[in-house]
Amino acid sequence: MNYTTQHLPSRILTTNSQEYLWFSGTSYLGMPHHQGFRENFIQAFARYGTSWGSSRNNTVRLEIYEKAETELAKFAQMPAALTVSSGMWAGQLVCNFLQKPDTQFFYAPKTHPALWNEANLKLQDWEKGLSYSEWALKIVEKVKECPAKNIVICTDSVGSPYVEHFDFQWINDLPNDKNITVVIDASHSFGVNHSIIQSLNHSIIITSSLNKAMGMTGGVIFSDDETLTEIRKFPMFAGASPMMPALLETFINSIDYFHEQRQKLMENIAYFNAQIPKNTFLDSIENYPAYCTHQSGVHELLEKNGIMTACFPYPTATDFPVTRLVISALHLKEDLDKLAFILSLQT
Repeated sequence: MNYTTQHLPSRILTTNSQEYLWFSGTSYLGMPHHQGFRENFIQAFARYGTSWGSSRNNTVRLEIYEKAETELAKFAQMPAALTVSSGMWAGQLVCNFLQKPDTQFFYAPKTHPALWNEANLKLQDWEKGLSYSEWALKIVEKVKECPAKNIVICTDSVGSPYVEHFDFQWINDLPNDKNITVVIDASHSFGVNHSIIQSLNHSIIITSSLNKAMGMTGGVIFSDDETLTEIRKFPMFAGASPMMPALLETFINSIDYFHEQRQKLMENIAYFNAQIPKNTFLDSIENYPAYCTHQSGVHELLEKNGIMTACFPYPTATDFPVTRLVISALHLKEDLDKLAFILSLQT
């Protein structure tokens, strides 16, 4: 069943004249409801308006983009950053940029559709049906055997929608005599977990939506200066409209708020984990706000008791439905207590 609402959910969802505790979505830090963040946005909006209607490569350039990208790179502890209109476009732009003659793409299980491309998303027989850990054990040897001049390996930073930890040790085991680029979609971890993924011998490109934990409509690409300079020259970047400049100035003026909200989120996660039994049917990973289960009846039990979660097939309509509940920095201890209690009733 689908619900509609006329209000942006915070910790409370109002729909059909009924209130629920809201444990869903991807606004992990709760930035759209943060008073200081909203005030900074109003000030930035007064200065920049709704959009910058120009190519980033035009003769006249708005300096807020470069200023914000410098700050985003520092925030992510990456060499450089390049913003675009969405996380989906960040992934599509990078994969099209890397799609050159004599290039082989490899895809890890659960790779987000942002990195899909019909021209290269052709899973090899050995990749089909593998778990991420099984795939990680095979990818190094398969890359060594690959005759292509250029190799691109696409993966997410964390399993989604079903939560799963991904270990990137395999990157350090890749052969050094090949031209390899690893593309990682970090949309569900950026702003929450600041794990640094590096390689001494190969190019790392990280793409991310800014519309999840960061609470801003837009996307970002992280890599080294040389790679991002080349992406800037690519026609699909030059011909695309940029993200809203007011949001980027808001980010610069709100960096302390992001850190504060992340601390609140970590405290909420730790508190909730202490309330639920260690043998819970919920799957989760350390310091991460999403919890998942395929167990039937969980979504319905929570809804009956005034708690709204997500339960739908993803990423395609034929996938098995997953109940996914999300803790945010906005939740109060009494919210978490109620959630833990209702979950304890599930057998």
